Amino acid sequence: MAQKPTVQFDKLFPKLYNLELWMMAYEKIAPNQGNLTPGVDGKTIDGAGLKLIQEMITELKTSVYVPKPARRVHIPKANGKQRPLGIPSFRDKLLQTVVQFILEAIYEPTFSDASHGFRPERSCHTALEEVKRMNGTRWWLEGDIKGFFDNLNHKTLLGIMGERITDQRFLHLIGQFLKAGYCENWKYYKTYSGTPQGGNLSPVLSNIYLNKLDQMMAKEIAAFWKGKARKKNRAYNSASDRRRKAKKRARITGNWKEFKALRKEMLNIPATDPQDPTFRRLTYVRYADDFLIGVIGSKAEAQELKRRLKEYLEKELQLELSDEKTLITNAKERVRFLGYDIIRGDGKRILRYPSKLGMCVKRTTSKQMVLLIPREKCYAFARKYGNPSKWNGTPRPELLNLSELEILMMYNAEIRGFLGYYSLADNLTSTAAGVLWLTSGSFYRTLASKRKSTLYQVKKSMKRAPGRYTLMAQTKKGETREYELVTSTKQLWRGKTQLLHADREPNTMMYRGRTELGKRLLAHQCEWCGTESGGMQVHHVRKLGNLKGKAIWERHMIERQRKTLVLCEKCHDDLHAGRLSERTAKGKLESRIRGNV
Repeated sequence: MAQKPTVQFDKLFPKLYNLELWMMAYEKIAPNQGNLTPGVDGKTIDGAGLKLIQEMITELKTSVYVPKPARRVHIPKANGKQRPLGIPSFRDKLLQTVVQFILEAIYEPTFSDASHGFRPERSCHTALEEVKRMNGTRWWLEGDIKGFFDNLNHKTLLGIMGERITDQRFLHLIGQFLKAGYCENWKYYKTYSGTPQGGNLSPVLSNIYLNKLDQMMAKEIAAFWKGKARKKNRAYNSASDRRRKAKKRARITGNWKEFKALRKEMLNIPATDPQDPTFRRLTYVRYADDFLIGVIGSKAEAQELKRRLKEYLEKELQLELSDEKTLITNAKERVRFLGYDIIRGDGKRILRYPSKLGMCVKRTTSKQMVLLIPREKCYAFARKYGNPSKWNGTPRPELLNLSELEILMMYNAEIRGFLGYYSLADNLTSTAAGVLWLTSGSFYRTLASKRKSTLYQVKKSMKRAPGRYTLMAQTKKGETREYELVTSTKQLWRGKTQLLHADREPNTMMYRGRTELGKRLLAHQCEWCGTESGGMQVHHVRKLGNLKGKAIWERHMIERQRKTLVLCEKCHDDLHAGRLSERTAKGKLESRIRGNV
């Protein structure tokens, strides 16, 4: 039913009373380390449990819930500037996730296929795959909206949502989130526009808002589209006729020079007319507020499209298109989109293959899009490991306090994070060779500094085969395992990923029960003293590596490989006060935990 854009939804607010939705939201956001960053109320996920959820549901039922302002912090951007980030309180973050589930169920089936940002099974890579299919593009229109997340109009957004959602209480709640304001340096500021970057609702709200732009572009594409195919090139047809006649003469005379010359000439002549005025195409892809439009037409048509686009954004969406950054670029030149450089190929790739009639020669591509790793991105990444101008790796003293295996795993994660994102680049193999040479040299020298040895001795001890260098380590079961250093692009995943952040690290959570934490919380039993009375709270740690194993409860969390521990209020208070001891535990903690899983 949600797939029909005309269907309206009412009585959505009572769905916020559904305990199962809250448990799904809790389980989704619980693994995020950001939950241990306090909001303006100074509270984090630590201690939040079923009692908190029930209190919030009661506040919603009695209409006394009011979201707190976000805590404003600034994080550095790649260009050296600062990006404002809003950190909501955990209570608001949890409710925003519940609202996010409802909104995604309504709007996700109707979103455009051209939209790739903050959507399930879509990512930067899926957007770039669409760009690679924009063959034959002559002009690029690079879209840039001035301060989209800061200038999003609240009234316009609620009006767009009101077309499909008629529950005024539900819309009022979203309006409360938008107008909650923020605190910076202990001073409160009201928000009259925009949605805070960092909130769980911002991604889906931005897609709902810009879906209007997607619909406008769909109409532009339908009106712009002309012709089924390009006209044949007269010069190519003429050369084809001359080649056919030359072939007939060559079979009689045995002189194939003219035929071969004409065949070579045809490989350099376009088969169709690239300037055909009766053939027009328009392609469009968007990731969040960044979009790219490919035009197969004239520059004047691209300029007219930019004018209409600017007018639509100003009148209908109250947004401003940046004239300085919204550029019209010839496809022969490079454009930057999602960190990649995009350029049109020359279309002269030749394929030779045998057939029954002899060796055949033909072109396999025509004006295809080429994705490239920007040179400055490689230099910026490589500076961490040494001097990019000399391509000699240098040791990293800040890692010497780690174990050898931790150093190797850190290098591998950093390499896969950078080169994994650029796995779609056509120049990955050639460009990554220098980067991998630098990172490998830095790793060997770091290990040499730790062992007080030489680079040659480190490489000799790790070499298992040509181009294969590993460290040996024992697992918890006592088995010996090899851990290989990434030194070649053959060890990288080559292809697109549908993860939102194009992360190449393995997602270990997919192998665990998705509702494991929810089951433990709903069991309503303290995992330390065994009591079933009172409210249960969940103790969280940012990462297991922070636990030293000195306290008995720390050792239990380390043994179970869990960053959470469900406790009653008394045990949780005792834990933070340092009073939690083994004497208060009832029975074997490990067996009780296993019984709740």
